[in-house]
Amino acid sequence: MKVSSGYYKGKSLIIPRTGIKPTSEKVRQALINMYQNRIKGSRFLDLYAGAGSVGIEALSNGAAFACFIENSGRNYMLLKQNLESIVADKNQYRTFKHNAGNICSILTGMENSFDIIFADPYYDTAIDYFDNLFDEAGIFLKSGGIFILEHGKKNRFENNPGHIETRDYGGTCLSIFEKAAEKDK
Repeated sequence: MKVSSGYYKGKSLIIPRTGIKPTSEKVRQALINMYQNRIKGSRFLDLYAGAGSVGIEALSNGAAFACFIENSGRNYMLLKQNLESIVADKNQYRTFKHNAGNICSILTGMENSFDIIFADPYYDTAIDYFDNLFDEAGIFLKSGGIFILEHGKKNRFENNPGHIETRDYGGTCLSIFEKAAEKDK
């Protein structure tokens, strides 16, 4: 698997043969194409990062900073290897080996820090943990920021608060939510 666009286009990503379902090139490209203008200069949070393909793609396309959270020890080591071999400026990213479903305990002090949050939990659990994940992640999302959930086709999120659209890419869907802009006081 390779970075598919931007500054790091063509750089190889180390992906385990089993145990994770990396976001496909088709879905990563769709995400970049939809939100290119929002990605440039953004602060990007990649939850359930796996080997980091989505966050690295965001950095490759102009994100100013990316934070990666991955709980699996094996995947976390691959994530770090990918970042070290692809992204020259270590100040552009930060990694945490932690459960993405409980980010409040590690991101304290980073409230309202991210313009874009991307989450790719196991498809079978996305529906069960969505409300908690969205509530916790929302604390770290800037007003007007977007939360993008990758999930399987059988799960639907259109009735959840902030939902603006769902796009289908075969067996994979991206549901996009926007955090309401805070009203002026």
